[in-house]
Amino acid sequence: MKKFLLLLLVLLYGSVASADAIDMRDYILLKNGMTEAEVLYRIGSYDHETIKSNRYDYISRKTWFYIPPQNSTHKWITELKFDANGVLMSRDRYRVK
Repeated sequence: MKKFLLLLLVLLYGSVASADAIDMRDYILLKNGMTEAEVLYRIGSYDHETIKSNRYDYISRKTWFYIPPQNSTHKWITELKFDANGVLMSRDRYRVK
């Protein structure tokens, strides 16, 4: 029941918050091994998601992208990769050109 309430809270928070680029102070708080719910709680919802699945439609990996708006002075895209269990495997940042 607690997991359900936490997930509901994260989903409600994510729907209210608008996705945007991630500040460096928030980015350095992200650690491999965190769950999707922990990431959503710390930095909010993502702008884009890609899902890789096998031929049996089993999700093998998710990638979330946080993309800055066109008129933003913050020009870093953040890419977070999760494994099949929803655990953060890697994180990357690169500058928008």
